[in-house]
Amino acid sequence: MDWLSLGMAAVGLLGSLIWLGFFGVAARHRDWVRRVRDLPVNEPAGGWPSVAVLFAARDEARSVEQAARTMLALDYPWLEVVAIDDRSTDGTGEILDRLAAEDRRMRVVHVAELPAGWLGKTHALQVGAEETSAEWLLFTDADVMFDPLVLRRTVGHAVAEGLDHLTVTPDLPTQGEGERVFLAMFQVGLALYAPGWDLEKPRKKAAMGIGAFNLVRASAFRAIGGFERIALSVDDDVQLGRSLKWAGYRSRMVLGTGAISVRWQQGLGGMIRGLEKNFFAGSRFDLGRVALYTLGQVVVGFGPFLGLISGPAWVRGVCGVAIVVMAILLTLMGRQCGLRPYHALTMPLSAMVCIAALLRSTWKTLRQRGICWRGHLYPLAPLRDHVRRRERWMRELWLSTR
Repeated sequence: MDWLSLGMAAVGLLGSLIWLGFFGVAARHRDWVRRVRDLPVNEPAGGWPSVAVLFAARDEARSVEQAARTMLALDYPWLEVVAIDDRSTDGTGEILDRLAAEDRRMRVVHVAELPAGWLGKTHALQVGAEETSAEWLLFTDADVMFDPLVLRRTVGHAVAEGLDHLTVTPDLPTQGEGERVFLAMFQVGLALYAPGWDLEKPRKKAAMGIGAFNLVRASAFRAIGGFERIALSVDDDVQLGRSLKWAGYRSRMVLGTGAISVRWQQGLGGMIRGLEKNFFAGSRFDLGRVALYTLGQVVVGFGPFLGLISGPAWVRGVCGVAIVVMAILLTLMGRQCGLRPYHALTMPLSAMVCIAALLRSTWKTLRQRGICWRGHLYPLAPLRDHVRRRERWMRELWLSTR
């Protein structure tokens, strides 16, 4: 066997062992899976706590009314909806004002200026949170659709289980194989980054927050300073969940199958463009991490297939089993976005597309020396400085609560 074949076989074996190991761990923790639709609608012993649904909207005139109406249709006794119009120029504010005039449970806050040191979204949500005295805060997005019983199920579950933070994975309706191919590797990456079962373990650092549904106990949110410490975090939803978990609060993730949905991006190109602000930010604007994540996607996405065509018989056998396991896991993890067993065969393509999206995000951020989001350029130097300060604060949180 030549050196190239040996290297391909080694990558194949490593990638296969990652898949097989993850499958084994997931099988041992299969009882952690909970779905919103399966949670009981039971009133907590002390009665239903008050809940404020908060979302920021900037130039969302196309979809904001439909989403806001599903929020107002939520079947919950102590509900208020706080909509923050974040400097919109397309009529979003007028739509929200009209809805508020129709339903007194809805309040609209108009943000005219963005102060230094904040992203538009984090600032808007912080402003909204300061406008309510509700016991629980649900941070969501302006394009999320809800089943009417979502709040009764999730709030009842959170109170009964003594949780401080409950995040829900939404359905991601897809159109076309391009979107599903992209989401295959994307879903795998999230699962490896933060396995759902580890979110509930206080000694594990795994944490997650999902922008479509971050339900937070208001006292816990205020105790960590709200969004102030993550004011310039592009992945604010993830960092909110992480800061709560690392501060010692109880966190859990639930599947929103059939209960929460969002049409995330349109087409494969839309998904790549939609993540151009997130991928490099998720790498903490660190080229070393970009290289590491790229290598990881090569190993996980290409590995089993490389070993299948280049390794000795026993390696090929291991890689073949890993591909079967890959098909099973993708089917289970990808039900909310339409993945099927055959998407295991497209995993190398999925890895290639995700790598291209990561490199594109990195190149574009470096080229324009910042992130352009909703028409505003956030310079790279302050973003990097924020990440350094945020990570220092996170480490202090972790050490002080463990």
